[in-house]
Amino acid sequence: CSKALGIGPHATMHKAEQLYLSGYLSYPRTESSAYPKSFDIMGTLRQQADDGRWGSYVRALIQEGGDHPPITPCRAARGGELHGDLARVYDLVVRHFIASVSQDAVWKSTQVQFEIEVLEDKGLFSVSGKELVSPGFLAVLLHKEYGEEERDPHSLDPDEEDEEVRSVPEFREGELIPISQASSGSSSGNVQVIPTGSYATLNIKKERKTTPPTHLTESELISLMEKNGIGTDASIATHIENVLKRNYAELITGRKLLPSKLGLVLVQGYHFIDSSLVLPQVRSDIENQCGRIAKGLASKEDVVQNAIKTFRGKFDFFVENINKMDILFGSSFAKLEDVGKPFTRCGLSRRYLQYIMGPPTRLYNKYTETVYPMPGGGAVKQWTGRKCTVPDCNFELCMYSVGNPERTFPLCPYCFNNPRREWMPNSEGEAPQPEVQDDDEEDKKKEENIRSGGRKLVLECPHPDLHPIVEELTVAPDPDSDGVLVLDTHFGPKWRLVSTKDPTIVYFPKGTERVTVLDKRDEELGFRMIRVEFNAESTPYKDGTLKKVTCFAADEELQNAVRVYHGSERTKMARRGGGRGRGRGRGRGR
Repeated sequence: CSKALGIGPHATMHKAEQLYLSGYLSYPRTESSAYPKSFDIMGTLRQQADDGRWGSYVRALIQEGGDHPPITPCRAARGGELHGDLARVYDLVVRHFIASVSQDAVWKSTQVQFEIEVLEDKGLFSVSGKELVSPGFLAVLLHKEYGEEERDPHSLDPDEEDEEVRSVPEFREGELIPISQASSGSSSGNVQVIPTGSYATLNIKKERKTTPPTHLTESELISLMEKNGIGTDASIATHIENVLKRNYAELITGRKLLPSKLGLVLVQGYHFIDSSLVLPQVRSDIENQCGRIAKGLASKEDVVQNAIKTFRGKFDFFVENINKMDILFGSSFAKLEDVGKPFTRCGLSRRYLQYIMGPPTRLYNKYTETVYPMPGGGAVKQWTGRKCTVPDCNFELCMYSVGNPERTFPLCPYCFNNPRREWMPNSEGEAPQPEVQDDDEEDKKKEENIRSGGRKLVLECPHPDLHPIVEELTVAPDPDSDGVLVLDTHFGPKWRLVSTKDPTIVYFPKGTERVTVLDKRDEELGFRMIRVEFNAESTPYKDGTLKKVTCFAADEELQNAVRVYHGSERTKMARRGGGRGRGRGRGRGR
């Protein structure tokens, strides 16, 4: 499927299992390549006799009359019954099954050798071609990759000449064909022929030279794994998928596997310490021993004990020489402690965390070798030594700016990576029950975290609204979302409130000198009070008050004096040309 349909082996196995569970195909995780004597070939063919895609061929074929068998169709699927990759995989399996019980394809291949005596060894030429005599299984198998073997493009064997599908004229052995050299004024590269009776035109079709082998395709890798006894038909696809997920290689054009720098260094490190850990022989031996158990030639206990003894010795040797791997990685990759710059203090070790630009952006404690991934989509900035007020945290806070214009929120590196249930909106009363995940889901989540480097796209406040450092700045609900309005941590001189969910900014009137969020709460609404200070020209209050303690959510005079701006979730770098957002105006009436 990788070569014929462009579908990876892991995805192919997943689709085949779906078709198996739906009753369309037989068990796909099979290593058999021959049908058992009890298999009803004719009955399976009759199921496909009415299909519009290959029915006429099947009817003609019928008239001419292990553990699991090779994968075969179990019931017919009419056109349109299956869709997408499911339909493509089913189509290929059915065609391959029909082809496997069809007549051989018959080709007539012709090759004629010519010799020009005066050129001696350089005067040998040949022409070849082939004609299809009987199509046989090729009439139903549409994918050429499964119809004939491909020639090795790196071979220079003269006997392994490309054969085109074409007819070759009749020649007699020993027949002489006169030729002449091209005239000096001719631009043709062909050798001209004397225009008499029998003649021929010879030209150089192509010149070849040795070339380095290209990267392995998925299908080529599968063939090599089978040849060397690495994995089974049921597990090979998973092995390749894991190599890709762990960034040891990447899939490039033509479904070829390009080793990554990480993969190359890792393999070199294994070779440096113990080559047997990366060469196929050890894995092949284990697979062979499992096969001996299945055939009753060896006991499970003996095989397991020998394997444990072997790998324990290899593990101990590897641990003793792990410094060789460190040296190799150190010479190929920069160390995090050498890349970052001191940023904020860790609340656990009181050491400075290194700021790693990434991507992904993260903070790194070189003393404990702990990494704290930061949110993606905005900018992380320092914030003058303020500490997180969550009990037993004490990490120095950062500022996280996102959107255009920027909305800035407090950010605790530790709490961002270790959120607590009581901060979540649904944590009233009983704490929410964690989702039950099977081992496959947990492994999938871990693999995804490895690939993303822990990066999380965050276009709003990085902490829940009930987090203490957010709650300390909350002054009102946001009527346009399920978030709240908090005091922007940039503070002055442009004092403003920002929404924790939407790209909404509420600007205080010009001339506002200070806004302070107090511990005191409004008795009716429960939100924190604020102390606002104005100069004489900017106070919004009719009585000329310059300092006032008020609840923003209940103060209509102050609400009517603010300016509300609806911006963008995107950062300024991502949005060129600025723009005024969706609207601009005074008051909260929107």
